[in-house]
Amino acid sequence: MSKSSSAAGGVYNILSGGAPAEADAGDAPSLDVRTLAGLPHSEIAERIADAVNPSDVSLDDAGVREAVAEAVSSVLSENETADITNLPSELIEECYVRTLSVSAFNIIIADIGASLQRAAHGNAGLANDRLKEISDFMREAYRAQYTKFKDRGGQVSRRTAKSIAQSVTSQVMDIFESYLE
Repeated sequence: MSKSSSAAGGVYNILSGGAPAEADAGDAPSLDVRTLAGLPHSEIAERIADAVNPSDVSLDDAGVREAVAEAVSSVLSENETADITNLPSELIEECYVRTLSVSAFNIIIADIGASLQRAAHGNAGLANDRLKEISDFMREAYRAQYTKFKDRGGQVSRRTAKSIAQSVTSQVMDIFESYLE
């Protein structure tokens, strides 16, 4: 799951690069958001995915790239008037949390997807319902853990985005471990 954390940190880093400077800005983002101005949402999402995860050598890499593109594209599509060069912090954070949850979901499904399909005994509707249930649960688990972090006064920054993502992922995975006991 470290790839999910790295991807979310990368997304945060890139998108916050266009926001007002943070006190602990850290390293410069790997992509200047100003170069994305005026592009269609899908192109913006693909370029960010390329910058965050330039290699595509494993199923995990492919899942991470897909997650970044899906998260960024969906947030931008839901907020048509948003300016990619100056996204409000709540939209940057939404891209961050969605990248975490979608990426973790993609990685888990790469591991258990075939078993899930077999367990549905050829019933595509049942398999899709189960996939949606897992996806919804993961999205809400990430959102809940992230909300707890923010409620305790936590602040994501370019410097801390990856480590916070690792912490939130660890908390979500603890939930799944309890399912195995």
